[in-house]
This record gives sequence, C-alpha cells and structure tokens, in this order.
Amino acid sequence: MLRRLARKAIYQAATWEPLYGQVRKRQLGGKAVVLMYHELASDDDDVEAWTVVKHSDFIRQMDYLRDKFDVVNLSEAVARMAQPCSADRPMAVVTFDDGARGNHDVLLPMVEQLNLPVTIFVATRQVQDQRPYWFDRLVNALQVEVPVTVSLPAVLPDTYVINKTRGASNWAKIEQLLVALKNLEPVAREQAVDVIIDSLGQNIPRLRGIAPLAINDIKELASSRFVTIGAHSHCHNILTQLDHTAVLESVLRSKELLESWTGRNVVYFAYPNGDYNDSVISAVAAAGFEAAVTTVPRPWVSGENAFALPRIGVGRYDSLDVFKVRLVGGIGHFLN
Repeated sequence: MLRRLARKAIYQAATWEPLYGQVRKRQLGGKAVVLMYHELASDDDDVEAWTVVKHSDFIRQMDYLRDKFDVVNLSEAVARMAQPCSADRPMAVVTFDDGARGNHDVLLPMVEQLNLPVTIFVATRQVQDQRPYWFDRLVNALQVEVPVTVSLPAVLPDTYVINKTRGASNWAKIEQLLVALKNLEPVAREQAVDVIIDSLGQNIPRLRGIAPLAINDIKELASSRFVTIGAHSHCHNILTQLDHTAVLESVLRSKELLESWTGRNVVYFAYPNGDYNDSVISAVAAAGFEAAVTTVPRPWVSGENAFALPRIGVGRYDSLDVFKVRLVGGIGHFLN
C-alpha cells in the first residue's frame, strides 16, 4: 500500500504542469509518439486485463493528447518525420493491435465523434476463423470470480495463482503466466493453453470476453476516413521463433486478406509481441510494406529505421498521470 501511494505521489509531482510542460517540450521537440492500445470496453465491463482500456479513461487520454499534440494518422507522421521538424507541438499517432471486437463497437463511434485518426493492426487468422488467439482465449477463461491455480510442471517454470487479488496486482500474475507461455514453441504453447483452459472448465466466466472483429466490421472500419488498417501477421506467433519462409507466408497472407476485405492498400505492419530481427524485417519489406512498428517504449526520433518505429503501450491500469509520463518516454526522462 505504501509503495503504491509513493508511486502515485511521484507521478503526480512529475506531471505538475509547470514542470511537466518543460519536460515535454525538451524531450519531444521535433519528435512523435506512437501509442499502442489493444481493446476498449465500457466502464461497466469488469475485465482483469491490461489490454482492455475503459471507455472513459480513453476519452480522458485523447482529450489530453489532442490538447497538447498534433494527433495525425500514420501516413502523415511518416511523411513529416522524414523532413526536418522544428514545430512546437509534437505529433502523436494512436494505434491498436490484434483486431478485437471493441475496435468496431466501442472505438469507431468515438473516432467519428472526435475526428480522431487511428491505425488498427489486424491479425487475420482470428478474423477468418472467428476464434481468438491463445492469449485472449486464456485471458477470457481466467475471468472468473474464484481464485484458480495454474500448474504445468512439464512446460511452465512456476505455479501461478490467479484471482487471489484484483486489479493491477492480479494482472501481474496473469502476465507472468502469459510471458512463460510465450517462451514456448507455437505448437507446445497451443497445447499448454488448451490444457489450462480445460482445467478451468468448471468455472463460469463473468464476461462475454475478448472476441475478434468480423470481416464486415473491418470493412466498416476501413470505410471511415479516420481509420487506417494495418497488418499484424496472419498467425500472430512471435515471428522471431519462425523460419524466414513461415514469416513471409504469414506476413503476406495478412496483407492479402486485409486488402481483399477492404479494397485498400495495406502498407503498415506491427510485429506481434514487438519481436523482430533482420530476417523478420526483410520479410516484411519483401511483402511490400512501407513501415513497421515495434513495442520499444520511447518517442520516435527523425531518421529512425522505418521498419523499427518505437511505440508506447497504454493499458487498463494506467492513470492519466502515468499516461502523461509515458508520453515522454518514462520517469527517467525527467532527470535528463
């Protein structure tokens, strides 16, 4: 409790506007920030998932962003960052990963109401199959009222007790489990997730859960002048775990499907889990993409490799003060 209060006080002090305004100007002059979201839900949806941001929190974040930044689409940001820039106001780009149903049901009405440009990176297999990827299936299964214990000694390094607490501390436990699973090879990971979900079958989830967009949802999103559709691979596996041929097939498949569904060129890519290397970059470039975003959490500086653009993640448990600090690259930047 004391640690949480101390952390809250630090972030409140750091975002005191006279101080924070100077830091923002110093750290972000001539730069841009690319924000990474995943899913939005109404405030009544009691979800234990960092990836699901509350509607009201997102509105507050966007209000602040539009007040202090030029919020532009990714194409404009790429063009402007290719030129020397001395503008007083930094740019901001808002992106969403995966392609969850709330991107249509919750985000799209806000985009139209606020005239807010966004880029949505869609992983296409879950859209095609209407079956969420392993991480969302697991998070959905863990949305139960009772504590659950996950233990697979043959493949996981620890035992994970979920739902013993609530909020950010509970998500930290879920995230530990997700990270351990990410370290497995894709086939072993799918098998492990199926075993875990089967073991939770007697518990009834509280919520409908995170679900993928439908093809018609993507068509409607693409018809908005404020929405750019990007690709996020077909398989959503960690691409550095695959050979070059498999990466190229997944990357190309996602591009082809999205272009067939939307009738638009798809030229931007987001690496699943943010993982990439030279081989992955060459596959993305060979597939015809013009730029790609990572999960490296810092501002975007002019001259960056177009296929390794940094992005700052925003989640459910981030207060507005934490959001503001992340915009400048983290608390350490206040000391620079």
